This record gives sequence, C-alpha cells and structure tokens, in this order.
Amino acid sequence: MANIMTQHKQLRMNRRKEWKRVKNLERIEIEKGIHYQKPKSYQKLKKYEQRKRRRLSQLHLNESRSFHNHNRTIITIEKNFNFEENIENIVKFTNDIDDYLSLSLNKSFSIDHKKIQDISIGGLLYLVGQISKITTAKFNDGKHHLKYNRRMGLSDDERIKYLFNEIGYWQYFGIKNPYRVTDTMKDTYFLSIETSQKSDFNLLNKIKSFINERVDFIKQDYGIEYQFDDAIKEAMGNSIEHAYHDDFSEVGKRKGKWWICGHYDKKRESLEIAFYDYGIGIRESINYNLGEEADKFFFDLLKEKTITSDADLIETAIEGDLAKYKRYKDHDRGKGFKRFKKFAKVSANNCELTIVSSKGRYKFCYNAETETEKVEKKTLSAPIDGMLIKWVINLSERNEDG
Repeated sequence: MANIMTQHKQLRMNRRKEWKRVKNLERIEIEKGIHYQKPKSYQKLKKYEQRKRRRLSQLHLNESRSFHNHNRTIITIEKNFNFEENIENIVKFTNDIDDYLSLSLNKSFSIDHKKIQDISIGGLLYLVGQISKITTAKFNDGKHHLKYNRRMGLSDDERIKYLFNEIGYWQYFGIKNPYRVTDTMKDTYFLSIETSQKSDFNLLNKIKSFINERVDFIKQDYGIEYQFDDAIKEAMGNSIEHAYHDDFSEVGKRKGKWWICGHYDKKRESLEIAFYDYGIGIRESINYNLGEEADKFFFDLLKEKTITSDADLIETAIEGDLAKYKRYKDHDRGKGFKRFKKFAKVSANNCELTIVSSKGRYKFCYNAETETEKVEKKTLSAPIDGMLIKWVINLSERNEDG
C-alpha cells in the first residue's frame, strides 16, 4: 500500500527543506564571507526546530529512564502502612523485600514513598528494619549509601514529612535534610529510632527520660517504673537470646539486632512505645527453645486443638503457660511475655498491647474504667519478618469521656 502524504506531513517536510537551505547559506557565509539575506520566515523556522529538538531530547530521556529502570528494582510502600486494618500491606512489603534479596540483589533499588498517606509508628519501625536488610546485604553496614530521590520521595503531606523527619528515619540511613520541615505537629513528640544488638540499659534510661520529660507516668510510681523496666528488658533479652538461634544466618540480617522508638501525643495524652526485631519469629523460636515440660504441654495443646494459629501461640506465651526455655533454665525467661501484659495494665489506664509475629497478630485491650479485658486475634495471609511489640497507653483521666 502506498504511503498517504497528508497536508501536515508535507508542510513539515517543506519546513525541514527550507531550514536546511538556510543553515547551508549560514555555513557559506561563515566560510566565505558572502552575506545573504535571511528569509522572513527565519525566526518561525528557528522556533519550530527548537521545539522539535526539545521533544526529541525528552523522548530520549524517557527512553533512558525506562532502560535504567530495567536494571533497578522499585519497591513500593502502600498508602496505608500499619499493623491494624492495613497489616496485609506490611505482609506485601515483606515479600517484596525478600524477593529483591533472593532474586535481584545485583540490581540497584529504590524505595517508593510517594503513595504514603498514613503510617503508624510500628509500621515505620518495621520499615527501617526491612530496608536495613538490603543496605546490610549490599553495603555491609545497614545504614548508609542511600540518597533521597524526589521522584520516589514523600508527597506534600506536611504531617507525614514531619513524622519521618522527627522520628529519625532519614537520619538513620545517613540522609541529611531531604526537604524543608514545618512544625505542623506542635503537641506531638517522638523518641527517635534507636537500635542495638545487646541489652542496652543506657537506651532504657534514654527512653525513660523521653517519657519523664513530658509526663509523670513512670516517675509517680515505683511499681510502674519497675514494670516498665521489666517489660523493655524482657523485649531486649528475648530478641538477643531467642530471636536468633546459634546457627542463625540470613541475608542482610545481623544477629541480635533490634529497634525501638516512641511517640507521645499531648492532645490525646497517648503514649506509644514500639519494639521490633527481624529474628526467627515466635513459631520457630518456640520449636527451637522449648524445654522438656513445655514440649509436652505444647504437644497436648496441639492435640486438643487449643492452639490452631500463630496468634494462639502468642496468647499462650502472654498468659505465661510455657515453661522455661531449655537453653536458659537458670534464667527467668520462659514466662517473660507475661511481663508485656503486666506493664500494659499496671498504670490503671486504658491501654493496648499488640504483638505480631509469624502469621499471627495478638491484641490485648484493657478498659480501666470498667476493669474489663478484650483480646483480638488475627491470622495473616503470610508471615511478617520477626516480631513487633507495641504498647499504647492512654494517660488521660478515666472518666474524661464520660
């Protein structure tokens, strides 16, 4: 079939021929000094060629970006990232990180933040732990070598930008001042992300100082301080002694590693502490660490179908029904999870304790006014990495809401 010459195509061809003729005359003028009269259409032709070059340049740039992305893995954070209604987004992110580590580690990577509209403190802490697996695997330090890419950066939501900045997310990865921050959350305070591979009592004191500078929740009662210390020490000890067994070795992970951060909302009078490790999770930990008595007890529960999910395992540990661990018989560790619940209740305030591990989420709620307890359990579609523990304590007056 013969090509059809449209009027527009013919016009473009004529312009191109005229522009070539003009440029040829300009070349002759320069080489031989022969002056020529530029046509009246010269400026119009020049602007047309400039527009065409810009379009071609943009086309080549897009092709270059497309080619570049073939050698780069982009991991997206969904718009809602928390351990409540949107916990499946955390499961998806975990799978994306693990896929990159197993299949694409030789490629560059980008974390796409621009979808984020809501993220919890626990979700943010989990995010740090997961991304650090990549940086540890690629750079062997877990923190640095990252840059802020505006195309993959946060949206213009000042609240989200403030949260990421104040809790130390960018600083943790060695990124300095990626954007200008406005103080949009004047009554909200953050305990910046801290990490260690040991039971760090200096960090424990730093956490208590953060709380004491804002509320008298701990310092007003030695019993509360004792239970708080006990719970945080147990979380540290559990990560170090049980979350990583002797022959633990996974790409991008450091044995004994854990993270902690906090948040105090002055308007709501709400205190939140989140703790996370990316260890083996509760199911594998129990299988590896249980003593003889607990082995028998655990078998009986399975036989009676009392335990049918990972959330049930967490609840069993919380209720203190597991005996001491076989590898630490001289330690008071086997019933340590019970301390998490004790701390949640000891202040006589409304509170929540959430523990997520493997494919289970356990949530304990205490109503101080009615002195009633409520437990919620959920089975996830796939396991998360390690274990997250989160306390939320409402420090307002019990009868404030009637």
